[in-house]
Amino acid sequence: MTIRTRAIALGAATAVALSGCSMLGGGDDRGSAGSSSSSQTSGVVTGDDANGAKAAGIDLKNPPKAIAEQTITVDQDSVDETKVELLELRRDDNVMLATFRLTGTGRGTEDKSAFKLLGWTSFAPVLIDMKNLEKYKHVEDLTSDDVTAEAPLGQPVYMFTAFPLPKDGVTEMDLRVTSESPAIEDIPMPK
Repeated sequence: MTIRTRAIALGAATAVALSGCSMLGGGDDRGSAGSSSSSQTSGVVTGDDANGAKAAGIDLKNPPKAIAEQTITVDQDSVDETKVELLELRRDDNVMLATFRLTGTGRGTEDKSAFKLLGWTSFAPVLIDMKNLEKYKHVEDLTSDDVTAEAPLGQPVYMFTAFPLPKDGVTEMDLRVTSESPAIEDIPMPK
């Protein structure tokens, strides 16, 4: 695929993402690392715009199970901890699409953005291939807005992003959700 073709494909994907349509919902699960979970099957997205579920393609009546998770200590702005769950990681043309669920615990019931749930740190996930010592940064133009996606403490906020496809032969990578968070190790790569 030429650079021009990739640029056109990326531009089209960006247009879909910015138009409010879901890129992640109800698609083909071929080889998805999360395909064994109870992810949505109807393709109908019933999520809320505010918590990011609709943009991430999450059917709140049948949310997917986590592929991997970690709890990070926040201790800021009445947020004590945030459970970070990777719900889906699947191939889609020339990228891998990832969906996350963030659930904060703490004091109060006011809405908290993903940015605040992550300790006032940007949602900037990175996959790290430890065998080849390569880093795969998220595609910023294909990533949810961590400031506008929000929900009350105890309720989930959904985020999505895209990563470049890994090199052939890479079967697992480590995941860092923010520059400050520890790595979630050995995430299986979709085939």
